[in-house]
Amino acid sequence: MVFSANKNFLEFCQTIGSLQTFKLITNNLNFFDISSSKSWELGFNKNVLNDIFVKCPIPQTSFFDYLSFLKFIFVKNKTAVYKLVGKSKIYNTFWEPFTLAVMNTSPEYASAKVLSNVLKETVFKGKKNCLIYQPKENWDKSLIDPALKFIKKKNVKINFNETLKKVKTSSGKIEELIFTKKKVKINSSDKIVFAIPPSNVVKLFPEFMLPCDYNTILNIHYKVSTKTIGLFKNEITGFINTISQWVFIKENCISITVSDANKLNNIDSNKIADVVWNEICAFIGKKIQYVSSKIIREKKATYIQSPKNNELIRKFNNIKKNNIFAGDWTQNGLPCTIEASILSGKKAIESL
Repeated sequence: MVFSANKNFLEFCQTIGSLQTFKLITNNLNFFDISSSKSWELGFNKNVLNDIFVKCPIPQTSFFDYLSFLKFIFVKNKTAVYKLVGKSKIYNTFWEPFTLAVMNTSPEYASAKVLSNVLKETVFKGKKNCLIYQPKENWDKSLIDPALKFIKKKNVKINFNETLKKVKTSSGKIEELIFTKKKVKINSSDKIVFAIPPSNVVKLFPEFMLPCDYNTILNIHYKVSTKTIGLFKNEITGFINTISQWVFIKENCISITVSDANKLNNIDSNKIADVVWNEICAFIGKKIQYVSSKIIREKKATYIQSPKNNELIRKFNNIKKNNIFAGDWTQNGLPCTIEASILSGKKAIESL
């Protein structure tokens, strides 16, 4: 899911010619609570304050329950989301699923400051900044393939199957990169951009401290019939009190995202697929079938985005005089998302 595709994201897609491969879904979030079988819609329209504070969209809530939004206007760096809104009546129905979706980190550990920054760039700015996009087909066709084509058009050579094993330095500068099959000398005027995760950084530069604890993102893709797809009214639905968290409806596929999914790493894939499918059947209100399923686990999707880990990232600077680091994790004021990754790439190029 791309929640509030921002200016940098849209500019990037226009540059590589892939904006038409995305579909603008909605600026509303639909939810379903399996424990009560109730559904509701949280809208972010022109008048966001009206949508939240007047409409009070979550069942059995009042104006006062939504005052927890205001707590994010001024937040200290060391505060966790749970400490800020853990006692809110809309914690289970909004703050927990929203935090997991945005930060892939439980509210008990997630930085309230980072979530505050997200709210200030999205919900607090109104409809135009709360647009939800998703790829018409998949991320390969929407971002990866167009980016590779764009790079090749610029006569840039891409080398695959080459692992960076070691970095040699001298006088505070990187002078040689040692790969699996070759060595690359770095000229005095060269700059190196490292687009690698923290776990790779500490392998190459063990003297530096970066977060070493990660959270899994688990995705389940169900191939289904056109008739089954027709049973779903909304293209995105957030599930409450379930293993499933977000359900995405596509042409012939239902995709499920589960964030902070470390607890599911050792559970059999078929068992997870069956349990989650039963949750989908409960949502539809009857037993339906799927053709096939596929589970993908990204065990190091993001580091745990806690105040402590964000402080480690904040203190981390470019290690040598002639290098730049890019990647979603380098933007410590924002969550580890595609938007943060694109922003980091933009900053890297601008600093060359």
